[in-house]
Amino acid sequence: MAFNENRIVSNYAQALYEVSKDQTAKVLSELQTIELVFEQNKKLAPTLDDVSVPSVQQEVFIQTLSKGTSHVTQNLLETLADNRHFSLLEEIVNQLERLVNVSENQSLVLATTAVSLTKSQVDKLSRIAQAKFNYEHVEIKNIIDPAIIGGVILTAGSKTIDGSIKNKLTQLNNQIKAAAGKEQ
Repeated sequence: MAFNENRIVSNYAQALYEVSKDQTAKVLSELQTIELVFEQNKKLAPTLDDVSVPSVQQEVFIQTLSKGTSHVTQNLLETLADNRHFSLLEEIVNQLERLVNVSENQSLVLATTAVSLTKSQVDKLSRIAQAKFNYEHVEIKNIIDPAIIGGVILTAGSKTIDGSIKNKLTQLNNQIKAAAGKEQ
C-alpha cells in the first residue's frame, strides 16, 4: 500500500475511533461483518470505486448494506462512496481494530499452523502469547498453512515468533551449508 493510502487509512480509522467513543466495539463488529461481504465478492470494492458506477446505484447498495447499523457505520460507508475508497475498507477495519486493541491492552495474535487448532491448544497459545507479547488479553486467530509442516508461527503486529518445522529445517540447512563451506 502506498504511503498516501496509509495516511488515508489511518485518518479514517482514527476518526472512526474518536467518533464512535462508547460504541466502538459495535462499530468494529458491524464493519467486520460488512468486510466479509467484500471478501466474498472480490469485485465489489473495485466496482463501487469505479467512477462510471452511478451514485444512485452506490446509494442503493449502501442502504442495503447498512440497514440496522449505527449512524457511525452508515456515515463511514457514505464517505467511502463519496470518495470512492471502498477498496480501503479492509485496511480501515484492521487499523481500527489495532487502535481498539492498543487502548484495551489486548491484541489479535495470528497463529499459523499446518492443521486446525483445538480449543485447548488455542487456550494454551493464548496464555503463551500473553506472556511473550506482554498483553493483558489476546485473541487467537488460527490460519492454516500446510507449507509450515508443523509447529506454530505466532504474529502480533510486527512481532513474530516462528516455531514452525519449516523454519527449523531452513535453519538446519543453513547451518549445514555454513559448516560445509568452512571445511573446504
